[in-house]
Amino acid sequence: MPENNEIEVRSEEVQEILSYVPNWMVRWGNTLFFLLILMLFFISWFIKYPDIINAEVILTTKIPPQKEYARVSGKIDTILVRDAQNVIKNQPLAIIENTADYSDVFLLKSIIDTIKVQKESFLFPINDLPILFIGDIEASYDSFEDNYIKYVLNKDLDPFSHEVNANRISTSELKRRLSNMQSQKRLNEKELKFKKKDLERSKSLFGKGVISEKEYELKQLDFLQSERSYKNMNTSISQLRESISNNKRTSKGTEIAKVREEMTLLKNVIQSFNQLRKSVKDWEMKYLLISEINGKVSFLNYWSKNQTVSQGDLVFTIIPRNNSAFIAKLKTPSQNLGKVKVGQVVHIKLDNYPDYEFGVLKGIVNNISEISNKEGFYTIDVSLPKNLVTSYNKDIIFKQEMRGAAEIITEDLRLIQRLFYQLTKIFNR
Repeated sequence: MPENNEIEVRSEEVQEILSYVPNWMVRWGNTLFFLLILMLFFISWFIKYPDIINAEVILTTKIPPQKEYARVSGKIDTILVRDAQNVIKNQPLAIIENTADYSDVFLLKSIIDTIKVQKESFLFPINDLPILFIGDIEASYDSFEDNYIKYVLNKDLDPFSHEVNANRISTSELKRRLSNMQSQKRLNEKELKFKKKDLERSKSLFGKGVISEKEYELKQLDFLQSERSYKNMNTSISQLRESISNNKRTSKGTEIAKVREEMTLLKNVIQSFNQLRKSVKDWEMKYLLISEINGKVSFLNYWSKNQTVSQGDLVFTIIPRNNSAFIAKLKTPSQNLGKVKVGQVVHIKLDNYPDYEFGVLKGIVNNISEISNKEGFYTIDVSLPKNLVTSYNKDIIFKQEMRGAAEIITEDLRLIQRLFYQLTKIFNR
C-alpha cells in the first residue's frame, strides 16, 4: 500500500508540472502563431514559378524539306539525278515505268509551255513534231491534232470566201443592170409622154374629121404598146432590186456563217489544247517525280532503275539549300494549352544532343494553331533567335527533322494563388 500511495503522489506532481502554463506563452503564443501564419502568406505571395508544358518537337526550316512519294505502283524506269546532287525547282528526278517515251513527253511539254493562247488566233508547230510515243496522252493529242488541222485548213483555204466573192460579183452585175434599166426607164417615160401628146392631137383631129378612125386607132395602139413597155420596165427594175437585196442578205449570212465557223473551230482547238495540257500534267503527276524546291536530293530506299515502288512509298527527299531560317514545330496536347501564349520561352532538348552535355536551344512561341489535327494535337511554331547555339554556347549541326522534347515556360503564378486554386477545386467538389 505505501508503494501505491507513493506512485499516486508522484503522478499528481507530474500532472501539476505538465498542466502548468507559463505566463509568457499565454501572452505571446497566439500572437506568434498569427505572425507565423502571416509570414507564410507573405512568403507565398512572393514565391512564384511558372508551369511547364511538355511537347514533342521537330526541328526544321521555314522552307521544309520536300518529300517525294510514288503516286503509282511500278518499276522505276529512269533515275535522272544522283544522290546528294543539287537540284533546282521543277527538275525531273525519276520516271516510273509507263507506256510513254518520257523524252517525247518532255518534248511535247516544252512546246506546250511556250504556247500563249490568244482569243483571235492559235498557232502550234504541229508539222515540226516527229512521231510521238506518249502513252496515256495519245487520245488527247489525237483530238487536238484533228481540231487543229480543221482550224488551219479553214483558215488557209477560206471556203466561205468563194461564196462571198461570187455574191459580191453578182450584186455588182445586178447593180449595173439596174443602172442601165433605170436609164432606159427614163427614156421610155419621155417617149410615153410624147406619144400621149401625139394621141391627144390625133384625137382632136379625128374629132374634126381630119384623120380616119383607123389612123386614130393606130395611134392608140402605139401609145398602149409604149405604156406596156414602160410598166414592164418598172417590173424588171423592181425584180432587180429584190435580187440585189437577196444577194446582200445571202452575203451577210455567209459572213455570219464564216465568223461562226471560225469561232467554233478556234474554240474547239483551244479546248482540245487545254485538255492536252491537262493530260500532260496528269502524266507528270502520275509517273514523274520532280523537285519542287531548290536543294539537295537525298536517296532513301530506292537508288537504281528497275526497283519496284509501291504507291505512297517515300522515294526522294529534297533538302532546301538555305538553312538559315530554322523553326521548331511543337506537337502539343490540348491539356493546359490555354496557358500558352505568343512570346513565351521554350526550351528544346534534342534527342541527338543530350541536354546535360550540350545544353538546350531557346526559342520563342510565334504561332499557335487554331484547330487540332486528327490526333487531337495542336501545332505551335517556335522561332530560334540564336539559331542553333545552345545555352552552353555550343553549335548544333543541323539535320532535317531532328526530334526531341520541348518545355514551354508559361507565365509565373504565385504560390498563394496555386493554394487558392487548389482549395477552390476541393470545395467545388
